[in-house]
Amino acid sequence: MEFTFPVNKVSNMEEDTNCSVEPVGDAGAESGTPSPAEVELSDAAARTATPRMTITTSTTYSTTTSTPSTTLGDAHLEAVKVHMTTTVKKAREQNSADPQGELQNGATNPEAPPSHGPSHVFSPEWSSLSKEEVVDKVKGTIYGQAIGDAIGLATECMSKAEARGLYGEQGPGGYQRTYVDFHRSRWDEGDWTEDTDQMLVILQSVVDTGGKVERHHFAKRLNDWMIFGFPELGDVGGMGIGTMVHKALANVQFLSSPHEAAREVWERSGRYLATNEALMRTSVLGVVNFNNLDKVTSNTNEICAVTHADPRCAASCVAMTTTLALMLQGKYDPMKEEGNKALVAEALEYACKHLSLDEQRRELRDHVMSSSLEDLKLDEESSISYTFKALGAGFYGLRKATDFRKTIMELIMEGGDADSNGAVCGALMGCKLGFKALPQDLLQFKNRQWLDERVDSFLRLIGLI
Repeated sequence: MEFTFPVNKVSNMEEDTNCSVEPVGDAGAESGTPSPAEVELSDAAARTATPRMTITTSTTYSTTTSTPSTTLGDAHLEAVKVHMTTTVKKAREQNSADPQGELQNGATNPEAPPSHGPSHVFSPEWSSLSKEEVVDKVKGTIYGQAIGDAIGLATECMSKAEARGLYGEQGPGGYQRTYVDFHRSRWDEGDWTEDTDQMLVILQSVVDTGGKVERHHFAKRLNDWMIFGFPELGDVGGMGIGTMVHKALANVQFLSSPHEAAREVWERSGRYLATNEALMRTSVLGVVNFNNLDKVTSNTNEICAVTHADPRCAASCVAMTTTLALMLQGKYDPMKEEGNKALVAEALEYACKHLSLDEQRRELRDHVMSSSLEDLKLDEESSISYTFKALGAGFYGLRKATDFRKTIMELIMEGGDADSNGAVCGALMGCKLGFKALPQDLLQFKNRQWLDERVDSFLRLIGLI
């Protein structure tokens, strides 16, 4: 089995046996069902990670056995870094359209373009809610996602039966009760995963550009995160990079033409892959320019298409961001049944515009309107990381939840790609219920102060503090 890059990451596909599946749904793409040779391993299967703040622990693992190795493999780690540096350098040399793309060794962020002032500053007429209520919902979105992601790690890649066997019917309860196996030992207690990392990459890109949503800037930031992670948190590389993101980043066009690079990856898959990686990071785009749904949709597509070209991915992301924007506008009361139904219906209208096939529109609606988590079959091995599954999980929480903790625990106990499902559900529930309704113990993240600082900078940019 080959190593997967970047930096210190190696494939855990044999270790994560429950995740060795294809991340697609039942609906075939326009070109038809691919041959077995075209079927990809799941996004969750390809995710790998190293714990933050434990980079001196020196643990690697073999690609031929699920038993961790006790040797660091410094030579291999250095070789991987050299490979990535060489690959990135070659790509940039070939992309003359990106003359400012040189990555300085050790840099954590790309050079931001000159700021022309924020493109979105909150004004009272944009929402029927008070400013304080909007802030509560925005923070609920961001921190709710981080909670769902972090607690979802407890059952990621497990079947429903395995999750119940380890945690009982009620679930882990908190971060300190997370079962530690080799997969979960790579994160520290109370840490979120790549789902929230990539959402924060988008957030910081928006801050850097003075409120703009720009594909090339995000692509550069994502590329730098891949190589360096967040060094101030002890990262030595981006954690948990999934199949589609990894392939897009590896494409020689990525920095100069990210949309084209992602489309090439999708075309090579037989137009078949529709993983949840774009959806899991998209929540913050429901906040930027939330008063203008057309702008929200445009922003969402701009970032989704950097790594995901499948229309099902675009539809999923738009369904989520327009729902968040509508809640921030105060157009509907999601706590009331009729308001909730109208909210979901309008978001579906925007989402379905991205799908040309009736079959895909029906499938989208079926997932969004699922009557139970069991109906979603979140631990189904053939489609564990399918974007519609994560979307369905999120809308289940939006439509049903009145208690954040109870619903998020119910969700993650279904197993499957639980951190991504939890991230999407946590963001939608967090916006619906507000930051003040989030469980205080689950807000005690390992890197809470660091997160607070970045959220405050974003809120300051858009005029909410």
